[in-house]
Amino acid sequence: MNPITTTQPGIKRAHRGRGFSLIEILVVVAIIGVLAAILLPALTKALSSAHVNRTVADVKQLKGFVADAANQLGGTLPQTKGYASVAAAVNATTNPNLSGSAVADFNNSLCLDEVLISVPNPKLERYFSPACGSQAFLPAGGSSVVDPRYNAATGTFYNLPDTRISSGYGYSAVSRLECAAVDAAQAPGTVDASGGTNFKTDGVNSLPAGRVAYAVIKAVAGPEASQIATAINSSAFMDDATGSAGTAQVRGSVAYAAAVGGVTDVYVYLGNF
Repeated sequence: MNPITTTQPGIKRAHRGRGFSLIEILVVVAIIGVLAAILLPALTKALSSAHVNRTVADVKQLKGFVADAANQLGGTLPQTKGYASVAAAVNATTNPNLSGSAVADFNNSLCLDEVLISVPNPKLERYFSPACGSQAFLPAGGSSVVDPRYNAATGTFYNLPDTRISSGYGYSAVSRLECAAVDAAQAPGTVDASGGTNFKTDGVNSLPAGRVAYAVIKAVAGPEASQIATAINSSAFMDDATGSAGTAQVRGSVAYAAAVGGVTDVYVYLGNF
């Protein structure tokens, strides 16, 4: 007869697996910390480079979209900055509420993105959303539902439903596309009180009279702003040699002011009409 083996209560089974000691855990954590310190800067640099490359590719594609839209509209584009009167841009009979908007609010609510989407054969399907810079895409004061759209047949703006643009609504803090009158007296990369702006695309001369289409990329990190300018501008036109937007860039197709708090707004020339 085989003897019956019993396990007495309170007696633990021997040879259980041994856990990690505190010292071993601390060593592993230290190794992970060292690896993170080594790899994180490289990862951050790679992500930044990818953002710049995508933004530059998008802007180059937009130049073609802008030229195509201008061809469809008879060789020019409607202004999205600088209206002195809403009556000049809105049919008061069909859009009485929109025509009652304050001029400043109307100007701030316009962006060229909407025009490129509204032309008969649009190439642009959604608003400009660059990988670099601020990732705020909605206008201040509400959603883009009330944005004025463009009627290419009548050359006027409208919105559905017909709504007055509320005070404070606008895209001033959002990356976007714009079209303004050329102001040769204006420093490149800045916009005057009437909405005019300028670029020195050949490095010396201001743009000829007419309208200029451009992209505004808000709150771009200084190094990325410098990389965008270097990728698009001729090297001979690079005023900023700091590599981090430490000084203003005022020549070529890309312009910006010196970075403040590590960021700056970048203006990119898209076409002159």
